[in-house]
Amino acid sequence: MLGGEDKMDSKYYITWEEYLADHPELERKSKQAIEPKIQKYEDIMFTFIMDLVL
Repeated sequence: MLGGEDKMDSKYYITWEEYLADHPELERKSKQAIEPKIQKYEDIMFTFIMDLVL
């Protein structure tokens, strides 16, 4: 993860890197087309989880 952050343990939330490792078929598709969408989803989910915690 970026910035040396600790890995968040969750059965529902995974990082883009973990998702890509679990779905090797995405290697054939353009990462440039997929990655921004997944990154946006990741950011939204992180914000949602933090809102639940706080």
